[in-house]
Amino acid sequence: MVKTVFTDEDKRNLRRIALELNEIRKLIEALTEKMVNLSDKELLRILNANQDALKEKHVDSYKEALEKQIDIAEKEFRP
Repeated sequence: MVKTVFTDEDKRNLRRIALELNEIRKLIEALTEKMVNLSDKELLRILNANQDALKEKHVDSYKEALEKQIDIAEKEFRP
């Protein structure tokens, strides 16, 4: 049987990753909530009327925030 021993730095990195994953989960939940709150008719109207604005204001901002969190997590996880 093999025992894995985490250093203090490993533990700190794992805690940071856990916190960042929690933030990512909150962003995804917020995006999901916004999508659910829009009725199908309203969503279609918004998409048809102003696709670029919707993408730039909402989807891209969430994507950027998620990418930043992922980059931070990857950098901290690497030795």
